[in-house]
Amino acid sequence: MTTVKAPVLCPDYDSYLRFEWDKFMNEPERSRASLELSADISFKRVLDVGCGAGQELLPFLTERNARGVATDIASDVGQVGREMYAKHAPQARVDFLRCTAENLPFVSASFDVVVCRLASPYTHNARAFAEASRVLRPGGKYFLKISGVRWYLLELKQALKERKILSVIHASRVLVAGAIYHLTRRQPRWRIPSRETFQSEWLLRWELRRHGLSIHGKTPDSNPITPSFVIFKEK
Repeated sequence: MTTVKAPVLCPDYDSYLRFEWDKFMNEPERSRASLELSADISFKRVLDVGCGAGQELLPFLTERNARGVATDIASDVGQVGREMYAKHAPQARVDFLRCTAENLPFVSASFDVVVCRLASPYTHNARAFAEASRVLRPGGKYFLKISGVRWYLLELKQALKERKILSVIHASRVLVAGAIYHLTRRQPRWRIPSRETFQSEWLLRWELRRHGLSIHGKTPDSNPITPSFVIFKEK
């Protein structure tokens, strides 16, 4: 059973990226899982959407000599990632690019594997999944991690306990937005209640099916708070 730990807060985004890189390096089972779950397909190009420092690409680039592209909306995308790759994997072929998940500047079917870990709650899901499907080749795999309703309920519970008013407001707004999304199948894209949303497996299956994608299983680090899926694009 996967143990779910409370998120560790870092003082700034730079520190957060370094923390996530070190965390990935100290959990070799995540690298093994990525390679094992991709062992049944050939791959030369891998895309990471919402990449942070791009650590999710490491096993593909260092163990299978694939070429990686890491995208993020951060204005300084690649600043920490390039430093980390130069230090830990100088032979890896990786490019960093600033863009949104809803508008990927790549030709169709240009990637064999697409990775997106915990960026989707902040995206327009329908458009982001459409783009992931478009750039993924038929028969390719899509590794997606989402934030379930329990994530925000836990945030709300902790915020109430610690009397953090802004966190209470944030969690409440996301819970309202997620409820609207699940009741209407239309994701709110306004500031009120929130552009951020929680997700669920049943709604995810519905969204993915519209774009030729289907869930084939879960990754070993999947848990009820942040489920993680192995998704296949039909040939």
